[in-house]
Amino acid sequence: MKSLTLLSETIVPECIPFGNHLKRTFHTINPDNGDFYFVRFPNPSFSNVELVKCSETETLCPKISVIAVFSNGDPIQELEEVICGIKFLVDTQSICVAFINGDIVTVHLDGLNDNDENEENDELIELVGSIDSLIKCMEWSPDEELVIFVTGNDTILEMTKDFDVITEFPINVEDLGEAVSISVGWGKKETQFHGSEGKLAAQRVVDITNFTLSNDDDFKPRISWHYDGNMFCCSAIDTNRGLRVIRVYNREGVLQSTSEPVDKLSYTLSWRPSGNLIASNQKFPDKHEIIFFEKNGLRHEILWNCDSTILAIWLERGDSQSEKSSCVQLWNMNNYHWYLKQEILMKADDSVISVSWDPETALRLYIVTQKKFHKFEFAWDNLCSNYINEKNAAAIAVIDGSSVYLTPFRFLNVPPPMCAFSVKLESPASFVSFSPNNGGNDFAVLQINQMISFFDWEGAMNKPCTPPTLIGSIKLKLLDSKDCGFIRQIAWINKEILLCILNDPENKSDDLFLVKMDFKEEFNPIIQYVEKICNPFVIKRLNWNPKNEKIYLISNDGIVFDVEINLDQFNGKDEKNNYIKVSDSPFICFPEPCTWVESTKIGTEERIETVIIGLSENNKLYANEKLVTTGCTSFFIHNNFLILTTLSHVARFLPLRVNLSDLKISESETLPYDETIRRIERGSKIVCAVYYDVSLILQMPRGNLETISPRALVLASVRDALNQLDYKSAYIDCRKHRIDLNILYDHSPETFLKNVRSFVLQVEKVDYLNLFLSNLRNEDVTLTMYPPVGNSNKIDSTQDISTKVNTICDAIREVLETLDSKTYLKSIITTYVRRSPPDLESSLGLLVKLKDKDPDLAEDAIKFSIFLVDADQLFDVALGMYDFRLVLMVAQQSQKDPREYLPFLADLENYPMHYQRFKIDDHLHRYEKALKNLSLAGDENFEECLKYIVKHNLYKPAISLFSNSKEKYKRIMFIYGDYLFKESNYVEAGLDKRKAIVAYKNAGSWQILEDKRQYQEAAQILLDYVKETEKSIELLCKGHHWVEAIRVSYLHNREDLIQTNIRPSHVQLLQDVNSMLDQLNQQTTRLKEIRTNKANQPEPELLNYDKSIDNIDMFSDTSSMVSGFSRYTQSNTQLSIHSSRSSKSAKSRRRTERKKARVEISNLLKCLITLGIMKSAQQIQMVFSKLEESIKKNIDEIFDVPLNTSTETTIMEDDLTIDKQPTLKVIEKPKISELNWKLQIII
Repeated sequence: MKSLTLLSETIVPECIPFGNHLKRTFHTINPDNGDFYFVRFPNPSFSNVELVKCSETETLCPKISVIAVFSNGDPIQELEEVICGIKFLVDTQSICVAFINGDIVTVHLDGLNDNDENEENDELIELVGSIDSLIKCMEWSPDEELVIFVTGNDTILEMTKDFDVITEFPINVEDLGEAVSISVGWGKKETQFHGSEGKLAAQRVVDITNFTLSNDDDFKPRISWHYDGNMFCCSAIDTNRGLRVIRVYNREGVLQSTSEPVDKLSYTLSWRPSGNLIASNQKFPDKHEIIFFEKNGLRHEILWNCDSTILAIWLERGDSQSEKSSCVQLWNMNNYHWYLKQEILMKADDSVISVSWDPETALRLYIVTQKKFHKFEFAWDNLCSNYINEKNAAAIAVIDGSSVYLTPFRFLNVPPPMCAFSVKLESPASFVSFSPNNGGNDFAVLQINQMISFFDWEGAMNKPCTPPTLIGSIKLKLLDSKDCGFIRQIAWINKEILLCILNDPENKSDDLFLVKMDFKEEFNPIIQYVEKICNPFVIKRLNWNPKNEKIYLISNDGIVFDVEINLDQFNGKDEKNNYIKVSDSPFICFPEPCTWVESTKIGTEERIETVIIGLSENNKLYANEKLVTTGCTSFFIHNNFLILTTLSHVARFLPLRVNLSDLKISESETLPYDETIRRIERGSKIVCAVYYDVSLILQMPRGNLETISPRALVLASVRDALNQLDYKSAYIDCRKHRIDLNILYDHSPETFLKNVRSFVLQVEKVDYLNLFLSNLRNEDVTLTMYPPVGNSNKIDSTQDISTKVNTICDAIREVLETLDSKTYLKSIITTYVRRSPPDLESSLGLLVKLKDKDPDLAEDAIKFSIFLVDADQLFDVALGMYDFRLVLMVAQQSQKDPREYLPFLADLENYPMHYQRFKIDDHLHRYEKALKNLSLAGDENFEECLKYIVKHNLYKPAISLFSNSKEKYKRIMFIYGDYLFKESNYVEAGLDKRKAIVAYKNAGSWQILEDKRQYQEAAQILLDYVKETEKSIELLCKGHHWVEAIRVSYLHNREDLIQTNIRPSHVQLLQDVNSMLDQLNQQTTRLKEIRTNKANQPEPELLNYDKSIDNIDMFSDTSSMVSGFSRYTQSNTQLSIHSSRSSKSAKSRRRTERKKARVEISNLLKCLITLGIMKSAQQIQMVFSKLEESIKKNIDEIFDVPLNTSTETTIMEDDLTIDKQPTLKVIEKPKISELNWKLQIII
């Protein structure tokens, strides 16, 4: 789908004096710097031959300088009769020139200075040797190690680069070569398929005796090397046959193969660099054919494979009666079709005398005519419209000679070489420019005769497409100079304005022209105005962005200039105004020259800037001066993305809604659902992407096309459609390209819920709605699967994701019921089924209403419900609705065996209603419902009800159900008490009065509770059941529950117990606190002594452990501090002084008790004040304060130095050996919480 665009043309006029006498000149190229060397006659006497160099300069015009001058001896007017070959040698930086007379001369350039040019430098010329038999042809190998000469005796002379002879052998031999094919009877020509000619073609005998030479044969040999230098071929006249024959030799000069006889075979010869085909030509009276040979010498009837190689053909047109002209055609083969991509037509008085491709730059062509030197730079382009518009047909124009093939990829993909439409022109086309008119589909075609044809393609805006129509043509003669170049690029700005560029060698400039046209007359547009701007730089590209209405000129060295056109003043009246202006300062400068350039806008809503995207020859992609990536093979600017392909065979999609600094390719690992990357076939390149669509067209290396729908384009299209509330388009894209339909809601939940009605009406089809509902799940796919790229246009939502499915189902059902409940019945059912949990009863409730009105619709709805839900589950739900007709409808539409459910249903019908429902609920394991129905089934079923309660542990629901029936309530409470009794829940079992005494007895008598220090519980039993008030108060005082003791005394009118039991209790507490204080002081002192003795005594003395420190009640946590110092007697199984009660649980319990003690002291103080015993309250508060202060004072010292627990000691005692001392257990320092227990009134 590519066409060949002429990027630049360099012309050196009048560089070949007396060139009109030449038919051919010889040339060579320095691949290092591109210097072009050729030979010419310097004067009309033709006595000398000049070697001339054409070199690049900073200006548009190359520099011409004479390198050497050779004497011609006898004046001969044809160079072909003087020189037979010229070659630039890179290693020696010299030029080898071979003369017909046999002389071989080298011109050394390494000693040549710029100042020495245009002067004769005889010392640089060296005659390295001479061949007596003359020289007809010279050709060097690609590696410049070997040189082949064809001598006047028709022999091939092979030499080294130092001109040492390797071998010499005759050309005309009978031998066909070492690699000649040997027929073994397989694949004979007679057995092959011959098409429409049939078997007669195999029987036809070719008479080679009538084969002759071409009429224009010059009888000179030709040599062509294979690109790897391992073989070369020679085309020469075979004197024995009288025909031109091509022979193939290996590097050592051994004949490999000889071509089959070919009639009218001409002298041209070129071995394709990247293949095995040898190109030549065959001239007949009525036609001229390009033919190909394989290296085995057989003619090949197939064409070259598509590798983007161009075949240049130099043609001479005309005969003796007509004016002759010459041209160079550039052919390319793709998809087994030859395309004429460009034709360079020269004037009749300026014929071509030399054509050559640059050895390093593939698309650089040199042409020398009789008067001028031309250098052409080409590039492969996809000629398509860059107008971002929804009506743009995404058409690609492919040039093939005088035909332009067109395919609108928005509507169809036609594989080349076929096309959807084609237009025929008067002469070969060279460039196509699309206009923004009619959605960007109108186009103008530039032809080689400088004619521009304009086509209207309004039919490409809608489907089906219609062919374009010609609306007129103009022929431009922009410069009067006879040496001006060709119009090479055009831009059709609008229907009346055209821009074009061409080279002006006289002014040494590339000129930009603005042409104002008038299309009032059909098929005859009139040129109203032409304005010219000269530019002192090579204009490589003319870029026109119709969307942004910007024009840019890109120079040969990567500098971009913007062009301003004042369209408002363009009225055709004042021709003195300058309507076009090129900026003086560059818009941007690429870090290196870029061959492919486009412009676009990149940025967010806060800041959008114009960016020039450029791709260089070495695959570097730039956005202005910023390097985006290396390894880019092609790119395209879509309305949402910068799409590019890479050498790693992936397509990348860079969003345009980002800041320029964020426009880059991430090298990190891709996410599972990364939409910005897509694997593609090796070597694929972008043809185009359809604007506002999801199609991306790629061309494979072999030439075929592939249309893909990358996820990035699909999701961008879906998001854009959702933002415009175009739910239909968004839904179709999701369904077609397998995008999760949850995105329709997750993109903007609030918007979706506000427009549910619009969504339903647009989607319309019931099946589409059901598909959407069936795919719903409580997940935000815009966070998990399709996170937005670039500047997200997703609207943040406050919706609860856990109720997403229910919310959507309810909203859609509400709309469907208002529209047409019958039409959308299946969708309504789906909304019930898709709820979480499924509301199957409501779904079947619809069917209950329908089964009498429309049985057929109800039946279809049941079938659909069974498709959504398991049939057994639906059967159970219908059964749970107690509607046997509905149950039968469900069962009949399912795969259930009637022998399974009919007896069961028949049995149920024999029961009364409530008992029947009880049986159904019991079958469905709905035990509470079953109990309720059983309770309504009558008193005769109460005993069964009691058994059912016990069986399924339904005591609490039963209590609620029978609370209004006293007798039944008592019986239920009785069995509930039995249940709690068995479960050892005696306290609750005591709620049954008949079992209370036994229950509380089993819960522990008051004596047992007293032993367990559960004084309050024991006192409660004594009060409630034993009626022992005095003993109860005694236990409350013992448990320090003084407030409760006073309350009970007043409650039972026993104030005397306050004086006898409660008031004296504070005396005992005071004594206990004093005892704690004394014990703390004594054992703290003892602990200090033990530590002192430990430091002064040997380690075994530590066994004399004083147990007194183990009894500090207030520091119960320290009791485990020293746990390993006990004597062993006969074994080492004794653990420590302490048992397992010195554990973390014990420490926790004691810590709680300490806190509780301070609370109890506080409560006692309040009671004493209430009773008026202020003095005792003051004493208790003072003593307990001292105890608390002493603890805080000594706690750091007590726990400061832990005992050594890491030493293992062997102790000898009573002839018993104790092998191992148990490890001492050290605990952390206890934390004393702050508690405000003191009373301010006492202080």
